[in-house]
Amino acid sequence: MTIVSLSLSHRITPAEVLEKLAVPSAQRSSMLARLHAVPSIDEVVVLSTCNRVEVYAAAHGPVDRVTRTVADLMAAHGQVPVADVLQRAHTRVDGAAAEHLFSVASGLDSMAVGEEQIVAQVKAAARAAADAGTNGAALTGLIDAALRTSKRVRTQTTISTEGISLARAGLDLAVAHLGGLATRHAVVLGTGSMGKLAARLLREAGVGRLSLAGRNQERVAEEARTMGGRHLRPDDMPAALADADILVTATGAAAPVVSAEQVRAARAQAAGRPLFVLDLGMPPDVDPAVGRLAGVTLADLTALGRHLADRAEPDQIPQARAIVAAEAAAYLDRQEQATAAPVIAAMHAQIRQLADAELARLHERLPDLSEQQRAETSATVHRILRKILHRPTVRAKEFTTSPNGPVYLDALRQLFDLSAHTEAPHIALAKIAGPAERPDIGTGYEDHGER
Repeated sequence: MTIVSLSLSHRITPAEVLEKLAVPSAQRSSMLARLHAVPSIDEVVVLSTCNRVEVYAAAHGPVDRVTRTVADLMAAHGQVPVADVLQRAHTRVDGAAAEHLFSVASGLDSMAVGEEQIVAQVKAAARAAADAGTNGAALTGLIDAALRTSKRVRTQTTISTEGISLARAGLDLAVAHLGGLATRHAVVLGTGSMGKLAARLLREAGVGRLSLAGRNQERVAEEARTMGGRHLRPDDMPAALADADILVTATGAAAPVVSAEQVRAARAQAAGRPLFVLDLGMPPDVDPAVGRLAGVTLADLTALGRHLADRAEPDQIPQARAIVAAEAAAYLDRQEQATAAPVIAAMHAQIRQLADAELARLHERLPDLSEQQRAETSATVHRILRKILHRPTVRAKEFTTSPNGPVYLDALRQLFDLSAHTEAPHIALAKIAGPAERPDIGTGYEDHGER
């Protein structure tokens, strides 16, 4: 089994292309189903955020064929030429795919370096795949390792405290435009992780009034109580827009939910008061024509990208990248050891079976041996075999993490004629686990000393 990732991000893909390729939450399950239906794809996860669309697949067969099929499905979803996807997508395999995901989860590949929303977004992608039945042990292990890496980066460096979120960057623009947020009326549309963060930042900035709206009325009411804000129902929106100084949107909808006509009608009652609109959606939540209305300023993700481009990166980026590299190497070691486990287990099992067969024949030839003598004979034989196999087992584990690991494993298979007794590599890889829960790959003949 091979881990393949196909990634399009803000670094190389224009916003208008990302908008089309984005996979809103309402469409995620159907996209996952289409990808999982590909015969060569065993597991798949889709990560779609405000500045990236990525597919991670555990697959078998030629990588270029898997990549082309994924690109075809992404192009069909976004109604863009597949050539555009292939031209702008970055394909990574196995170790490179793992290290990239670790960087993404740690906030190192974000438009706002160090931002923390990506952690919730990675978890949401994994949950969506689990709900759709497209996730499995291989990608679960990969994502768990990515989240552990992210936690280590954020606890051992200061990139989270030095970094800035997209929501905070957008509110900085609002402060500059409006001359401050105190006494202002803010409306937040959307109660996902980004919407909740924006509401919290607005409350911390001292807005005079905070109103929240969204599709799930129960969740909106709960968040409004938590934030000390007002719960807006659909019928309340026109009046709220007429009275608002700042509108923040982060709905995850597949198409704009705020039209120019809605805002024009609302602003007709605003007596010329300016309105700042911060659109954090991908695809956009706000019709671009809103930004052309008199008295209205629209800041979308493209504008935020320009604003963040001149900002210095956090000082501890090198330390964070070193952690990611070390964790990726450790993940690959576990992956290689998982591949070696069935080979080593089969070698031990074969020798144990031979020893048991010879002991049975010995005991038949010596029927007068007592039960204690039989037990002592068996213990001695197996103890000798443990000692003989201990060093080859340790060395086999070490060799599998070297560049020539597959060669050593194949030599073991040939020497002991294990081909018919070992699991296929994709089954072994599915057993990869983190260091805390991964069992030792010994199989009963480890040398634990005299008993």
